[in-house]
Amino acid sequence: MGSRQTAGRLKRGDGELTFQQQETDSPILPVPHLERLHAFRPDAVDLVLEQTKIEAEHRRAQNARINGYIFMERIVGQIFGLVIGAGGIAGGVYAAVNGQPWAGATIASAAIGGLAVAFVVGRKK
Repeated sequence: MGSRQTAGRLKRGDGELTFQQQETDSPILPVPHLERLHAFRPDAVDLVLEQTKIEAEHRRAQNARINGYIFMERIVGQIFGLVIGAGGIAGGVYAAVNGQPWAGATIASAAIGGLAVAFVVGRKK
């Protein structure tokens, strides 16, 4: 869990401005904030904890859904790669059997080479 704090102070003449900012990706407030909230509104702490629980459940469900979509995307990509490779080889064999061996070899090589380039470029990302 990451956290970032920023603070600043500006003083001009008799006036002074101080600010603080805190960013965190933790789903729950820090303990000092909960203690201050409890000091002036005790019932709000339960509400904050309940909303945090709801948000955490939503985040887990969303994460599971995203992982499922990524898995489906990769499987579909593998299937299309197989279809493209098999189609290129089948086209090359068809051309070679019908009297054009150089054209058949070129077609099959281009299909396999294109898939190899896509595989290598995809690995670098």
